[in-house]
Amino acid sequence: MSWLDDFYFAHGGMFVIPVEHLSREGLTEEYRALLRERTPLGEEWTELFDGAFREYWRRAAELADLTSMYWFPPRVQHVGVVTDPDRVRPYFQPFYRSAWLLYASDFDPAESNVEFAVFQLLQTERMSLLQQLVPALACNLSYWLVRTDEEVELFRAACHTSTRPDAQAYRALADALPWIRQLHHEVLRRPILESIERIVTVPGTGLLIPRSRQPQIDTLMRTWARVLQAVADRHYGAHSARERDHAEEVCAWLREEAPRVVVTGSNNEVLWDPDSPAELGVVREQLEGITGNAAESFCADLALVGRHSRAFVDSLLHPEELPDPDPRSADQNGLSYMHLERKEIAYNLREADMHRLREPAPPYERFMLGARTVHEWGHLATEAQWIPVAESRRAEHEELLAETAALFDQIVAEAPVPVRRLCAPSLARLAAGQASTGAALVRFGLSRIEDFQSNLLSQRYLGPEERETYIRNNVRSLIHDLPRESFFERLARYAYEYQYLRFSAVEDARTFFMRTTWFAEQYLEQGILSAEAFDRLLDRMARICDTYAVDEAQFSM
Repeated sequence: MSWLDDFYFAHGGMFVIPVEHLSREGLTEEYRALLRERTPLGEEWTELFDGAFREYWRRAAELADLTSMYWFPPRVQHVGVVTDPDRVRPYFQPFYRSAWLLYASDFDPAESNVEFAVFQLLQTERMSLLQQLVPALACNLSYWLVRTDEEVELFRAACHTSTRPDAQAYRALADALPWIRQLHHEVLRRPILESIERIVTVPGTGLLIPRSRQPQIDTLMRTWARVLQAVADRHYGAHSARERDHAEEVCAWLREEAPRVVVTGSNNEVLWDPDSPAELGVVREQLEGITGNAAESFCADLALVGRHSRAFVDSLLHPEELPDPDPRSADQNGLSYMHLERKEIAYNLREADMHRLREPAPPYERFMLGARTVHEWGHLATEAQWIPVAESRRAEHEELLAETAALFDQIVAEAPVPVRRLCAPSLARLAAGQASTGAALVRFGLSRIEDFQSNLLSQRYLGPEERETYIRNNVRSLIHDLPRESFFERLARYAYEYQYLRFSAVEDARTFFMRTTWFAEQYLEQGILSAEAFDRLLDRMARICDTYAVDEAQFSM
């Protein structure tokens, strides 16, 4: 048994189907066996999951072929399957922008079917892309314009038997489908005749709606927003059910344990400092009302951060030589971060989009917290020049930079003319003051090399689950990270971020990358570069990264 088997089932109430065990045909046989061993889900469940995934793949491909402006090709992502909705935060992603969250009931033949399950896959993909819930539904309404009556009726039937926490929203959608299917679309169903009634376009969807239908679509969207908010409120309300305040227990723990971590508030002010552990008045006020399970999670988080921080600093031979954080690059937010004034890891009680006073850390967040903590210390070590290009490899490093720049120049020169025209203004701005376009792309791709250097050092401090969680959070599609015309800048980032996979337990890095990012569809199938050219680019970038090494003279481990 691999330790990864435990990683996929590391949290109660949810398990993860990882990318490497999922393809367009569904689950691998190895993972099906794992499901039989670890869950009560039977063969009928896996058969419905596999059938739905195959159908999702076929339909997403068809829609993308018809209108790539509004629909994306199919791909594989990590799938978080919730088995106990009371224990898992709704609408979150166990791995940021690279995971879908679904419910086990979505693939239970007793209350679902292939039509309902396929739409869940499409809906969670759209939510992942947009990072918004209700707009994802609006973008997916055009799906119903190309479905058969039989498919629609099967979906509607499952909406009324589903036990998802937000089943009420799907029942509202089922009731709206008769008029939704009468709408038109810029591509999928264009109006045959000019309508007497004025038609409006729903931005970002291609939907064409008669003005008389506007109140109905507005009502549907408001219903979804209300139901989804109610789902979230019920979740947090369940965690808030308590008999007493647990702030005193947390304060007593802080006084006794004094973990090496600064607790901060909404304006990044210090609420508690490990150098003065008995000064608890300010943090006691902020902890007012903390729930029992949130209090336990809070203490576990701080204990983890403290252990990692002490282990890191204790391993330094000259900790006094760590530089101060750079205010230009040291973000003062996140799971944990390096506090500018204290030069210690900070943990914000009021971090945006987190609910640290109301619920325990969601699945995989504490693994990521540990990785983030060490990564932040690693950045200071990088700034101290403790993970440099090895002295014996400096000449090789410079040669590789030049070779990679030449390769980028070749890739750009050989790209299709329309692509080069589209990208020319962006590349001209990037290359201003640089030796060549290729040199500018190398510089752009390596602009975050400090992250790689920090990751290189972090491996000696992190557990395997923390390493794996970090990588699965940071190797993902960049489709929304850069403008459409930034094809070559995005290519440079892909070539660099691909190198993170060397720190993962993923056995086939290339397949993992291709399945999850749409790289093949965006670059190889469009003829922007060949597979061979991409392999050469990955090889050059890997060899550049290989020239960096930890200066062992600075560490005792």
